[in-house]
Amino acid sequence: ISFQIKKGQTLGLVGESGCGKSTIAGILSGKNREFSGDIRIGGVALGDVREDDLMEHVVLVRHNSYLFKGTVRENLQMAKTDATDQEMREVLKKVNLLGFLDTQNGLDTVLLEKAGNLSGGQCQRLVIARALLADAPVYIMDEATSNIDVESEELIMDVIHEMAKTRTVLLISHRLANVVQSDQIYFLKNGEIRECGKHEELMALGGDYCHLYESQSALENYGKEGNV
Repeated sequence: ISFQIKKGQTLGLVGESGCGKSTIAGILSGKNREFSGDIRIGGVALGDVREDDLMEHVVLVRHNSYLFKGTVRENLQMAKTDATDQEMREVLKKVNLLGFLDTQNGLDTVLLEKAGNLSGGQCQRLVIARALLADAPVYIMDEATSNIDVESEELIMDVIHEMAKTRTVLLISHRLANVVQSDQIYFLKNGEIRECGKHEELMALGGDYCHLYESQSALENYGKEGNV
């Protein structure tokens, strides 16, 4: 596999389960160290980048990113230890979670292990808020909207698109509708990049991306127009 993400670009990485998307995310974020080849960030070899520097500049958000037992404040401060209450409230407002938390105990709302007292959508929105607080130049969103309710998915995608205006974003998704606005899309199959281009170009190509997009769209629209 060979590809380049330019500064300020939103790149979509898509394909069916098992094609290698999350493996790439793990490598670029320093989680997977066993790889061959040449990976460079800003011209510097990945192996020469200190782990703490990498974590400051590249933030990975997975669909199952961990939330710790403790308060909302403590979980947010993992991204920025000196964050002010105002900064934390602002990122919570961006993900539409502040109103709910203010009906609880605000920033001092206590979370159970793995935030078991929040819904799946609320958990993921809190994870996104924490990522926003880190204010990194590069974000890797690995299935960040997977397994959550439609309302939360739409809200998170709005936040990601807003984030992408000022940052570099690698957007990984099995749902192709989420990457339509990307500057460039790579379609993976069996660990290889089979197609690349903008959404319109890939649709015109009529290949694997086009077929998967059309089948997903048909499935999502089933029943919406009197098909049931």
